[in-house]
Amino acid sequence: MSDGEGQDLGPLPAGRHGYSREQVAHNQRERLIAALAQVVNERGYNEITIADVTAAAQVSRRTFYEHFDSKEACFLGAFDVVVEHLHRLVEEACRPIPDWTDQVVAGVGTVLDFFVAEPELARLCMVDSLTAGPVAAERYRDAITGFTPLLHPGRARRDSSLALPNSTEDTVVGSLASVMTRAIVSGEGAELKRLMPDFVAFVLMPYIGPKEAHRIADEASAA
Repeated sequence: MSDGEGQDLGPLPAGRHGYSREQVAHNQRERLIAALAQVVNERGYNEITIADVTAAAQVSRRTFYEHFDSKEACFLGAFDVVVEHLHRLVEEACRPIPDWTDQVVAGVGTVLDFFVAEPELARLCMVDSLTAGPVAAERYRDAITGFTPLLHPGRARRDSSLALPNSTEDTVVGSLASVMTRAIVSGEGAELKRLMPDFVAFVLMPYIGPKEAHRIADEASAA
């Protein structure tokens, strides 16, 4: 975690350390979020306590309550941070690419790369959010829906007079999320990248047809 200026911070030294109150608070919040992701990954959301989080973050219970009013609030804070970061990574990957199909390849690859590189955060987002209570589950559904705008331009690429159902994008993204969740639960999260060709073809097929979708998917897997 960082202090907002690219400087990596562990527990701050006691006494005079030269950091502003805002930097200290930001550092403590980041450590709590990172600690929650760690202990949730180790034991599962329903098995951990606030004491587990504060011990892993090396902060006091009082400090915890200065940032979050409950374990659920800390979990939601961590979830939001990860989802926001993932959206930003996908946006940055797609922005310089003019062709929509290439954007899909870049977006899918970015998500899979992130989850492979950050297995704790992948599990927090895709598994524990579904068991951390109704608010977290609703936040999960909103996060999944947040990726559907990437697919909307594909409707203009269809060579068919038949309109796609309005639910197409939600169905496609939800299906991919379900596959990723099953892979993570079964301990195959590190192998997610091998699903890239299947994911790309599945996303593109409703818009450009199976033949072209598989061609692009094969090219992406060979790149």
